[in-house]
Amino acid sequence: MAWWTLAALLLCLSIVCCEESIEEFTSSTLINNVVQDPLTGRIYVGAVNAIYQLDSLLKQEKKVETGPKRDSRHCTPPIQSCHDAKWTDNTNKLLLVHPSNGSLIVCGSLFKGICSLQNLSNINQMIYYSDSKGEKTYVASSEEMVSVVGVMSTFTKESKDTFDVFVVGKGYGSQDNTKLISTRILQDFDDWVVFENIVEASAVQATPFVQKYMHNFRYSFKESGFIYFLFTRTRGVPDNKNFTFISRLCEDDHHYYSYTELQLSCGPNNLYNKAQAAFISSPGEKLAQYLSASGQYGQVQSQDKILFVASSTDEDKPRSGLCMYPLRSINQQIMEIISACYTKNGKIGNKIAVDSPYTTSNQLCLNAQDTLIKYKCGADFLPSPLASTPDFALPAQAVHTTTDLLTAVAIAVETEHTVAFLGTSNGKMYHISMVPVEKCDMKKDCKSCMDLKDPYCGWCVLEGRCTRKSDCRKAGEEKHWLWSPQKQCVEITSFQPPNLSCRKTQKVDINVVSLPSIGGDDSLKCIFGNSESEAQMSDSTVTCDLPKVTEIPVTPRNKDFVQVPVKIFVNDEVELASSYFTFYNCMAASGWGGCPSQHGNKCPVFENPHPSLIPVGYETSIEFTGENLHVYEVKDFFLYIYLLTNNCCGSEHFAYDEAQTVNVLFYIKDAKTDKKIDSKLNVTLYNCAMGREDCSLCKSADPIYKCMWCDETKSCEYQKRCRSAEESDCPNPEITDIIPRYGPLKGGISVTIKGSNLGIVKEDIESITVAGQPCMHQEEKYSVSTSVVCEISGVEQKHSGVVEVKVKGGKSGTSSVVFTYRDPRPERVQPNRGPQAGGTLITITGTDLETGSKDDLNITVGGVVCIVETFQKNITCKTGQYKVQKVPSDNLTVTVRYGKNTTKDVPTPFRFFENPKLDHHYPETSFVCGGRKIFIIGTGFDLIQNAAMKVVSSSEQSGVTSPLKFEVEVKGKNDTVMQFSSPTVKVTDGIASLRAFIIMDNIELELKPFDYHPDPTFEENQKRIVSENTIISVTGKGFAKAMTAQEAEAFVGDVSCVVSTLQDDKLFLDWTQPSSHFKRPKRDTNSDLLELKIKFGHGQWIVGSVEYEKKTEAPLDIIIPAVIAPMVVIIIVSVYCYRRKSQQAEREYEKVKHQLENLEESVRDRCKKEFTDLMIEMEDHTSDLSEARIPFLDYKTYTDRVFFLPSKDGANDVMITGKLDIPEARRATVTQALNQFSNLLNSKPFLINFIRTLEGRPDFNARSRGYFASLLTVALHGKLEYYTDIMRTLLLELMEQYVQSKNPKLMLRRSETVVERMLCNWMSICLYQFLKDSAGEPLYKLFKAIKHQVEKGPVDAVVKKAKYTLNDTGLLGDDVEYCTLTLQVLVHGEGPDVTLVKVLNCDTVSQVKEKIIEQVYKNLPYSQRPKVESVTLEWRPGSTGQILSDLDLTSLRNGRIASNVLVFQVRDNATLVLSRVLHPLQSYDQHQDSHEERNALLEDDKVFHLVRPAEELDEVKSKRGSMKDKSMTKAITELYLTRLLSVKGTLQQFVDDFFRSVLCSSVVPPAVKYFFDFLDEQAQKHDNVDDETIHIWKTNSLPLRFWVNILKNPHFIFDVHVNEVVDASLSVIAQTFMDACTKSEHKLSRDSPSNKLLYAKEISTYKKMVDDYYKGIRQMVPVSDQDMNTHLAEVSRSHTDKLNTQVALHQLYQYASKYYDVIITSLDEDPAAQNKQLTLRLQQIAAALENKVTDL
Repeated sequence: MAWWTLAALLLCLSIVCCEESIEEFTSSTLINNVVQDPLTGRIYVGAVNAIYQLDSLLKQEKKVETGPKRDSRHCTPPIQSCHDAKWTDNTNKLLLVHPSNGSLIVCGSLFKGICSLQNLSNINQMIYYSDSKGEKTYVASSEEMVSVVGVMSTFTKESKDTFDVFVVGKGYGSQDNTKLISTRILQDFDDWVVFENIVEASAVQATPFVQKYMHNFRYSFKESGFIYFLFTRTRGVPDNKNFTFISRLCEDDHHYYSYTELQLSCGPNNLYNKAQAAFISSPGEKLAQYLSASGQYGQVQSQDKILFVASSTDEDKPRSGLCMYPLRSINQQIMEIISACYTKNGKIGNKIAVDSPYTTSNQLCLNAQDTLIKYKCGADFLPSPLASTPDFALPAQAVHTTTDLLTAVAIAVETEHTVAFLGTSNGKMYHISMVPVEKCDMKKDCKSCMDLKDPYCGWCVLEGRCTRKSDCRKAGEEKHWLWSPQKQCVEITSFQPPNLSCRKTQKVDINVVSLPSIGGDDSLKCIFGNSESEAQMSDSTVTCDLPKVTEIPVTPRNKDFVQVPVKIFVNDEVELASSYFTFYNCMAASGWGGCPSQHGNKCPVFENPHPSLIPVGYETSIEFTGENLHVYEVKDFFLYIYLLTNNCCGSEHFAYDEAQTVNVLFYIKDAKTDKKIDSKLNVTLYNCAMGREDCSLCKSADPIYKCMWCDETKSCEYQKRCRSAEESDCPNPEITDIIPRYGPLKGGISVTIKGSNLGIVKEDIESITVAGQPCMHQEEKYSVSTSVVCEISGVEQKHSGVVEVKVKGGKSGTSSVVFTYRDPRPERVQPNRGPQAGGTLITITGTDLETGSKDDLNITVGGVVCIVETFQKNITCKTGQYKVQKVPSDNLTVTVRYGKNTTKDVPTPFRFFENPKLDHHYPETSFVCGGRKIFIIGTGFDLIQNAAMKVVSSSEQSGVTSPLKFEVEVKGKNDTVMQFSSPTVKVTDGIASLRAFIIMDNIELELKPFDYHPDPTFEENQKRIVSENTIISVTGKGFAKAMTAQEAEAFVGDVSCVVSTLQDDKLFLDWTQPSSHFKRPKRDTNSDLLELKIKFGHGQWIVGSVEYEKKTEAPLDIIIPAVIAPMVVIIIVSVYCYRRKSQQAEREYEKVKHQLENLEESVRDRCKKEFTDLMIEMEDHTSDLSEARIPFLDYKTYTDRVFFLPSKDGANDVMITGKLDIPEARRATVTQALNQFSNLLNSKPFLINFIRTLEGRPDFNARSRGYFASLLTVALHGKLEYYTDIMRTLLLELMEQYVQSKNPKLMLRRSETVVERMLCNWMSICLYQFLKDSAGEPLYKLFKAIKHQVEKGPVDAVVKKAKYTLNDTGLLGDDVEYCTLTLQVLVHGEGPDVTLVKVLNCDTVSQVKEKIIEQVYKNLPYSQRPKVESVTLEWRPGSTGQILSDLDLTSLRNGRIASNVLVFQVRDNATLVLSRVLHPLQSYDQHQDSHEERNALLEDDKVFHLVRPAEELDEVKSKRGSMKDKSMTKAITELYLTRLLSVKGTLQQFVDDFFRSVLCSSVVPPAVKYFFDFLDEQAQKHDNVDDETIHIWKTNSLPLRFWVNILKNPHFIFDVHVNEVVDASLSVIAQTFMDACTKSEHKLSRDSPSNKLLYAKEISTYKKMVDDYYKGIRQMVPVSDQDMNTHLAEVSRSHTDKLNTQVALHQLYQYASKYYDVIITSLDEDPAAQNKQLTLRLQQIAAALENKVTDL
C-alpha cells in the first residue's frame, strides 16, 4: 500500500518526468511521510523504522535505520534505567526540509517524540540529537495513531533577532504533552534549546480541551503571511462526530491571538465530514473558469490558490469525496467571523456566527468599531481563539466521489488543466487520467487516445497522433489539439444532401465537428471510394465533388442502395475523419427495370412535371417531358404513384391522408414488360382547407398555394374552386373561451383568449380589454387567428365583465363568458408539519383560491419552493427540501403568489422537523415470492404521507441501479412503526444483487441488512390418512431462511391448520378435524382427497393430498354379545363395591378442588386488580418524570454516599462533612505539604509500595482497606488515567495470586483488598452518567412502585413488617382489618390550600405524618423536606384542636399499645393541620403527658403496633379454649404467602424494565467494554481460566460490585429515603439479579427460600439476558486506551474541583503516619524508590505536617 501512495504523490512532486517507464520505490515498512528538497529535487521518505534519501528518479541514495529500539511510553528519556523498556517500532511522525541550513527535521514516535536534524546531502550524518533536555523538547507523539503536521516559519524576538522555527500541530496522546499548536526553535538561544517550544499560549495549549475535542491534524501549509492547519475534531459533545476545520494564524503572531477556525462542509449536508488528506495548489485555467462560472466563490484566477480536501463519511464502511475551497474564499469567511466577533457581538444577520470551544466565557465577543482594522492579527485584550458556528461553515460540492477511503491527494497542472491524484487506504491510486503520461504515443487513433481520459494527452489533429500538448505543432490554435478528457474527435456528422441517386453527380457538403481551421500550407482532399477530389472548407463544413456516375459502385443484388466510404485527408497523408455516403437506385427496387445495356448512355427518362403544386379537389393536368423516348415508340405505358411520405411503392389509387401537403412521385411502367422507366416526376399535393378553419387562417396561407376564403362555402378553398372571384373581408373576431376566468385584484397574470379570426399577424391586434380594464398584449405568445394572450391590470374591488378584442379594420369581438376579478384568501394549511427532506403534499384551503391559472401560481414555505400539484377549489403542493440545518424549524410562513403582483400569506404556519429515522427492522429476510410482513421501527413516521418499500437489482461493478424494480405501498404505520409486505421479485442477475429501500415522500433510505432468499422447495408428499388429531410433517429445503412457524400458514382443503414447528428442512402441522364439512378444491377429482397447501407470504405450494381416516362400523349383533353384556356384568359387580368408598373421597376432593380454584382465582384477580391500580396511581408519579424531576444526586453527593456512607461514621464521616480541624496558623503549611503528598501519590513506585506495605499489616483490616481505597479514589480523581493504571497493575497481581492458587473463580468475590474496592469505586465513577441517562429512570420507577405498593396496606411500625412485600420474612402474618381514609391537610403558614392525602385507619401518627409530608412536598427532594420529628399534627374535629402523637397515656391498651389515627376516631375527610416546631421534642410534650410518663412508655419493650408480642398470645390462648378463638388470635403465616405472588405480579413490569435498561441497553458504557476486554485479554494468558471463570469475573466486577449495590441502595443515586420495609423488597430483587448472573443452576425444592421460588420462572429469561449482554459486549468495537483515557480525563475535568480532595489527602496521610516506620523501611529497600528519592520526599512531608523527627 505504501508505495502506491508514494507514487501518487511523486507524480506531481517530482520535477523530472521520465518518458519511458514509471519509476517506483518500495519500502519494506509502512511509509508515513514524503517530502522533496526544492533545490536539489531529492526526495526523502519517512517510514516505520527507516528514513530514505532518493534522487529525483526515485533511486535510493541513503538509508538510516531509526528503529526498533528499546523504549517505554511510561519512561522519561534517556531510558537506560527504564525497567519497562522493550523493543518498539519507530513511526515517522514528521519530516520537514530546512533548506537554509541544509538539514532535514526528523521526528519519530520513540522517546516521547524527540526530533533530530539530519544532513540533507547525506542523511546518515546526524547534525543534532539530544534526549536529555526534558519535556520541553518533546515535539511529536509516542502513539502511532496521533497525527502530527508542521510547516517551516521564522520567529522575530523583541530584540529583533530572527530565528528559523517550525510550527507544529499535534493531536492528543495519553502520554504526550498537551500542546495543540507549538512553535519549535532550531537553534540554541539564551535559555532556549533546540526543539524547545518558545511560544506559550494557554488558549490552544491548555490541558482540559484536547481530550474533549479529539483533534486529528491532516495538513498544514503557509501562504501570504498566514499559517494554516487542516484538522478534524468533535464539537465537544458526547456524540463524538467529527467535523473538518481549517485554522489560520498570522505568521508573525507569536502569541496565537489570531488563531481562528473555520468549519469546512463537503458534499450535500456535509456528507463527507471527516478530512483525510489535503493539498494546496493553483488551479489550471479551465478549473479557474469552472469555479468562476459556478458563482459560489466569485472570480477565481489561475494564479489563485485552491485547497483540495479528500474527506470521508463517519461510517463503518466510509465513502469519500474530493472538495475544493479557494483560499481567498476561506480568508474572506474567516475575516467575516473575526469581524462579527470584534464588532457585532458575534452575529451575522441575527444568527450567532462565532463560537469558542476552548473557553467557558459566555461574554466572548465585543461590539467595538475599527478594532479589526487596527488589530488584524488580534491582541491580548481581544477574544481568542475563535471558531465559526455550523451555520457559517464554508460549503463545497464533491467533484469526485468513491466508495473507497481516500487517504492521499496531490495536484498537478498540465497546460491549462488540473490533475488530481488520489490514493486510497487499500493501496489503489486514482487520478483524473488513469494512465501515466508517457503512454500517450502508444495510442494510434483518436478514439483510443480519448479513451485514456488523461489530461496530459490529446489528439494532434494535423499530425494524426496522440501527444502531449507541447509536442503538437499547432496546439495553441483552436481545435488543433483535442484534449483527452473531453472525448471529442474530428467526426463527420451529416451530408447535405444526405443521399443521392446513383444516376446523378454533384457537390456535397460534409458537416464535421471539432474541425480545426485549415489553410496556408495545409491542404484538404476527399476520397469517395476510389475517387479523389480537392476539398474546400467553410467553418465546420467541407465541400467535395461526388464521384462520376461511372465511378459509383454497382448496386448490390437485392438492395436498392450502395454505400461508398468517404474519407477526409489533410496534407495527403493524415486522415481527419471518415464515414459512408449513400447512393440510391430506384430501378433496383422490386420490379424496377434498369436501362438496357444496348442503349449505352441514351436511356429514356421522364422529368420536369408541371405544375409542381397541385390543389386537392381541383382537376389538374400534369405535363412532363422526356429524353430518348424513341426507344418506346408505339408502346403502351402505365402511370404509377409513389408516396414519398410513406416511402413505399403504391398503385394507381392512393389514399390521401388529409395533411396540408403531401409529396407524390409519379413513375412510368412499360405495359408489356412491367419494367419501370427512370422518372423524376415529383409533385406536391396540398389542401387549402386543412388547418385553415377560419378566414384569418386562410389569409395567412403562403400565396403560392392560391388559397382564399370563400363566402359561399364558409371555408378556405383553392381560388378556382370558389365561384366568387373576389375575396371578401374576414368577419368579426369570435371569442369562444377565456383561460382563466378569474384573476386577482392586483392583476399581473396572463389571460389566454381563444377563438377565431383573431387577426392574421400579431400586429393586427389593436387593443384588448378584460372586464373593462386594459390588458397588455403579449405578442410573443400570439397564435394566428386562434389565440391571444395578454396580461391583466389591477382593479380596486371585485367585479366581473366581458372580454373584448379589437383587430385591424375596425372589427372587434366580445366574449359570451365573463371574467371576474376577486381576492383569493388562503386560510389554512394541512398538514402543518413535514420532514426536512420535503415531499409533503400540503393542502391549502380558503376562499376564491382558484384564481388565475396553475402556471401563475407560486408557493413557498419559508422560502422553500412548494411545487403545485393540483389547482382547484383547494390547492395542493409538494414541499421542497429545507436546507437550513436547524430542525425543528421556526414557524414558517406559507406564501401563495398569484402572478406578479399578488402575494398572500396563509395565517397558519408550517414547520419542518427532523427527517424520519430508521432504527431497526425485523425480520431481515424474505423469500423472492414476497408477502412477508416487515416491520420498520424508528421515529418521525407520522410526518410521512406516502411510504413504500422498493427492491431493486443493481450492478455491483458500476453501482448503477438497473431498471428492475419491485415496489409495495405501506400497509400501516404510526409514529414509530411501519409495516410492509416484502415485494415479490423476479430475479435476473442473482439474489445477491437485490437491494431494499424504504421510500418516505422525498426520503429514500437503504434497508440494511435485508436479504432475499430463493423460494423454498417442497418434496412431493404421498397421500396421507389423518385422524381427528394428527401431526402432519412436510419435508423440503430452505424453510427457515425467511420464515417462522408463527408466520407460515397451512391449509387442508380450505381449512386452516396450525404450523407448530418450522425447521429448515421440515415443518410440522397440528391437524384437528373441523366440525363442519371440508370445502373441496374444484380441481380435485377425488372427493375423498383434500389438497395440502403451504403458504409462505405470497408463495403457495401444493405439497400433497390428505384423506380423512374412515371409520368402519361393526354389526350390532356382534357388538352386543361381545362387548356390552360382559361390561354390564362387571359394572354391576364393581359399582356396588366401589361406590360407597369413593363417595366420601369424592366429596373431599371436590371440597379441596373448590378451595384451590377459589384461591387461584383470588390470587389472579388480586394481581390483576393490584397491577391495574398501581399503574393508574403510578401514572401521576411517573407521567411527568424527566431528568429534571427525578431527584438525582449531584456527582459529589453520589460519590460521598457510595464511597463513605457505609463507613463506621456514616453521614458524619469527615469526607462527607468536609470539615478538618486544622489551626488557622498551620493551614498554609498543611495545604502545601498535602500538595506535596499528592505529588508523591502520583509516583507509581511510591503508591504501589504504599499499598503493598499497608496490606501487609495484620491490623489493616477489610474495613480499613475499603476506606483507604475510597480515600485514594478521591485523592487521585484529578488523574483518573493514572488511577486506572494503578488499578490495572494491582489487578494483575491479584489475578496472578488467584490463578497460581488454582482457584481463580474466587477472585473479586469479596472486597477484601484495596484493589477490589478501587474497582468498585472506578465502576461507580464511570457509570454515573449511564445511571443518569439510561438506567436511572427505570430504577427510580421501580423504587417508587415498591414504596407505593407497600404503603397501600398496613405496615407494622414496630416489627417493620408489611402486608404487601416481596420478602417472606417481612410479611405481616396477621390479617389486619383496615380501611382507607382521605384527609384534608392544611399546612400552617402556607396558605389556605388543602392537600388531599390517603392514609390507613391503622397507621401510626408518624406514618400518617410521613405520608402527608410526601404528598405535600412531593416536588422537593427528600433532603429538603421537613422531617417527621420536626412537625406536629393537629386534628380539628370541632372548635378545638388536638395534637396527635404516637404514644400517650390515653392510648394504652393493657399498657402496651402504640396509638394510631383510629384511636382518636378520625373519620374520612377529616381536617388536619401540619405545623413545624422549633424543637422536635416539643411535639411529645403536649397536654397531660409528662416526660416521665412518656419515657416509661418508650422504655417498655413490649410496645407494639399491629402484631402482639408472643407472650401475650400465649396468655390469650390459655384463656380461650375454642379453636375458633385461637385461630382468630394468631393466623398461620404461610397462608399469606400468596400475597408475595400478588405483589410480585404487580411489580413485574417495573422489575423487567430495570433489568432491560441494564442488560439490553443499546448504549454500553465504555468503561464496561474496556474492563471486560481487559479480563478477556488476561484470561487468554492463563490455561486454567475457562469461560465460566471469565463469566464469574465479569459478574463479580460489574453486577455484584455495582448494580446490586445501587439496587439495594437507591439513596446512593437519588435524594430519597429507603425504609426497612422497602429495603426488604429491594433485597429480594437484588438477589434475583445476582442469581441471574450466575452460571450454576438453582435446583428448587419445597425447602427453597420463598424469594427464590418467587422468581423461579423468570430466572432463565434473566440468565439469557445476561449471557446476551456479555456476548454483545465482547462483539463490540474495542475501546482503546486512548479513548478510555479521554473519557476518564473528561470525568476528572468535570468533577474533581467539587470533591474534598484535600480532606482525602489528609486522611490518607493518617495511614502514612500510622505506619510511617514500616513505609520508610519498605521504601529504603526498593531500588526504584531510592532512584527517585521517595523516602526523602516522604520525610519532608512528615516534617511539615506533624513535625516528625527525620534524618534531614
